Amino acid sequence: MSNAMPGEAVTSFSVDQDVDESPVNTQEKNVTDFDKESFNMPLNGEYEPSPSERVRRQVELYEATNGAEGGTQNGKPVIVLTSQGAKSGKIRKIPLMRIEHNGVYAVVASHAGAPKNPFWYYNLVANPLVELQDGSVKHEMRAREVFDQEKDEWWKRADAAYSEFPNYRAHAGREIPLFLIEPVPA
Repeated sequence: MSNAMPGEAVTSFSVDQDVDESPVNTQEKNVTDFDKESFNMPLNGEYEPSPSERVRRQVELYEATNGAEGGTQNGKPVIVLTSQGAKSGKIRKIPLMRIEHNGVYAVVASHAGAPKNPFWYYNLVANPLVELQDGSVKHEMRAREVFDQEKDEWWKRADAAYSEFPNYRAHAGREIPLFLIEPVPA
């Protein structure tokens, strides 16, 4: 089901997605040695890794190598988005497709075309302060759901970044949310 090339990591779009459970290629790295306590986040709270081993391992690999490994999905670059759980208040991390324009990022709550939003959608609605890691660079940012013309403009960028998004919209049976991830004003 995956189009990943040898040596590429594979991830889903949400921690609760039940597709493509192929393992992440760690390329002999021991990602369990990653020191989560040394990660300096703007968000406060206990970090709870994803229940999906594949997603959890990809996030650990991405962070341990600053995106040099674990940084692609089907040959396309990803970012790691850190948010605070809407219900638990715990820190959550998810790799998502990299869609960037002029320092603003977009994340698509496609859930690979599933009929329900991914859990991280509710985290961003409840707690819009996030951290976004793009390779070795970490940004404190704020999530904002977009609508109408602004959403249409960003769908063009999202579709150009990842060609599966139109298929996901066709099969979801719901309006797929799209968020802009923007710098926090100083």
